[in-house]
Amino acid sequence: MTDRDVRLDIANGIARITVTRASRMNAMRDQTGDELLAALIAAETDASVGAVLLTGEGRAFGAGYDLSTIAPDAVPDLAQVLELHFNPLIRKMRTSRLPIVAAVNGACAGASVGIALAADIVIAARNAFFYEPFVGIALVPDAGNTLFLPRMAGRIRASAAMLLGDRITAEEAERWGLVWRVVEPDGLLPEAERVCAALAARSHDAVSMTKRLIAQASDPDLDPMLDLERDLQGKAGRSPEMRAEIDRFFADRAAKS
Repeated sequence: MTDRDVRLDIANGIARITVTRASRMNAMRDQTGDELLAALIAAETDASVGAVLLTGEGRAFGAGYDLSTIAPDAVPDLAQVLELHFNPLIRKMRTSRLPIVAAVNGACAGASVGIALAADIVIAARNAFFYEPFVGIALVPDAGNTLFLPRMAGRIRASAAMLLGDRITAEEAERWGLVWRVVEPDGLLPEAERVCAALAARSHDAVSMTKRLIAQASDPDLDPMLDLERDLQGKAGRSPEMRAEIDRFFADRAAKS
C-alpha cells in the first residue's frame, strides 16, 4: 500500500509520528487509526526510542473523523469504526512504555482531541484550537474525549465544550489544564523536540514506570469508558438526525465543488 496516511521517522532516540493528510486537514479515516497504532508499536519495539513526538502535517493537528469516507447512501457503523480502528490506538497510547508528546499545530477537532489528550504531554501552538463538534452533527464524543476532558478541565467546562461546541483557544486550553505549554507556531516543533530529547535521555524504565503510575491514578476506568463511547456512538450513528447531517455534509461539499 503506497497511499500512506502516517509517516514514522526515528532518530536520536525520538520517534516522530506525523499524520500526513494535510489536504484533508489531517482528518482521519479508518486507515489512519490503523497506521497510527502500527507506528506507535514500531516505535515501542525499537529499543533505541525513548520518546514519541506526535503531530500533524500542514496547518492542522487533526480535523477528527473524515465524514467523506462514509458512502452517501450508507448507514455508518461507528461502533465498529471505534472498536477496530481508534479505541485500540487510545488504549496503546495510554499503556505504551513510551512517553508521548503531542505537538498541536493548528485545528484539533473531534476524535483528534481525544488522541491529543491521550498523550502524556501536550504542547500547542498559539494559533491552535480545540473543538468538539459531535453533538452539532447528532453524534456523541468519542476517542476518550468523555474521559479525558472532564478529568482535565472539570465537568462544567467539559460539558460546555462538548454540548455547545465552541472553540477552545490554545490559551484557554492551557488555563483549563488540557495543554502543558503554549508556544509561538514557529517554536512548536523545536520545543516538542527539546522535551522529547529530555525524556529520551532519562532512564527508559523509570519513565515507563512513572507513566504507568500516572495512568493508573488518572484513568483506571479507561476501558469501560471507551466501550461506552463505542456503544452510544453506534446508536447515534444510526439515528435519522445523523443521516440528515451526513446528507447535509455531502450537499455542502457538492455545492463547493
